Amino acid sequence: MRIGSIHENQNIEKRIAITPELVKKYISLGFEVSLVENYGSHLGIKDEHFKEMGAKIFKDETEILSSCNIILQLGMLSDEKSSHIKENQTLIGVLNPYKNKEQLENLAKKKVNLFSLELLPR
Repeated sequence: MRIGSIHENQNIEKRIAITPELVKKYISLGFEVSLVENYGSHLGIKDEHFKEMGAKIFKDETEILSSCNIILQLGMLSDEKSSHIKENQTLIGVLNPYKNKEQLENLAKKKVNLFSLELLPR
């Protein structure tokens, strides 16, 4: 089973969903981890560090989106990027269902499994 993540919209989100330490943990659980090239470079994390932990690095985001069983993102993907997700794949992230209702409905129609991690007000 493959977990993957691609670049976030860095105008909105500077964090990354998968750190090198998480790569190590996912690999120990039997997952393969696929990340896009320069995934953490804006945070000073080089691709080599992810590779050392066992991640596979790809140049093409589309390949990750179309081939991983689980896509892990912090924010919602753009419409163009969401179009590459297929039936039975799982998208996990802070998907903001109130803001992205139509896009989430379209993914649900494609039978994509959706898990939204929302922060609740205190």
